[in-house]
Amino acid sequence: MTTSATKKQPIRFEQAMSRLEQIIQLLDNPETGLEEMIPLVEEGLSLIRSSKELLKNAELRIRTLENPQETAPEATPPQPAPQNDDGFSLQ
Repeated sequence: MTTSATKKQPIRFEQAMSRLEQIIQLLDNPETGLEEMIPLVEEGLSLIRSSKELLKNAELRIRTLENPQETAPEATPPQPAPQNDDGFSLQ
């Protein structure tokens, strides 16, 4: 049985950024133990992936607004930004 209270709501970009800042502060705290850090890192990586997807979708919407004659945005997909070894964009 699924209720509206148990459904996971999509996170907003601003919420994700705020939570990432909290996670960074916790990870920088010398009192945070290793066992506490692992789930924080997992959550942070998940938030980063979600944020990248939100940004990609926003960019696509903006491009569509800029070029309304394009009916198939997939025809010219945005190229992914170059990334370094830890998955962060170099741009």
